[in-house]
Amino acid sequence: MKLELRTRIQAKEVWKMLEYWVKEPALQKHEEHCEWLEDTVFHTKDGLEDVTDKLQNPPDYLFYMIYAGEEHVGFVEAFSRPFDFFGLSIDITSICIFDEYRGRGYVRAALEALINQLFDTFPNARHISCQTGLENLPMVRHLTELGFVRKDSTKVGVIFLYERDK
Repeated sequence: MKLELRTRIQAKEVWKMLEYWVKEPALQKHEEHCEWLEDTVFHTKDGLEDVTDKLQNPPDYLFYMIYAGEEHVGFVEAFSRPFDFFGLSIDITSICIFDEYRGRGYVRAALEALINQLFDTFPNARHISCQTGLENLPMVRHLTELGFVRKDSTKVGVIFLYERDK
């Protein structure tokens, strides 16, 4: 299965993200984040309007729209932070597949594509981290199968790291 991670973003994609977030209990606690996203498209009437410059702030903050063919099936949110004097840590903060597309293997395929794309985009990245709850068994399985290693626990969940090959 071939997925595409797009970094050019149209207003209609942000509308769909917001619609998803409003319904997703795990994401409702990030209300201020939803407000920030909503502000980027509040005055936009045309769904095809390019809003990339309002959202993308590489290397600090990145959105990827996940596409299967021409279908917008989900999104990924990531940000980078200094890891040490020699490189960055990339944190995947959200990877969401819309309800109607779940169960088709898109999360795993998106994670695989994301690993490659992040390391290509950020040659000085040392590792990629992803936090998930242990009860999210499919995500834990995907992360483990792709080479992520459990590193730490927080109040929110468990942090998995994917180290760049030396």
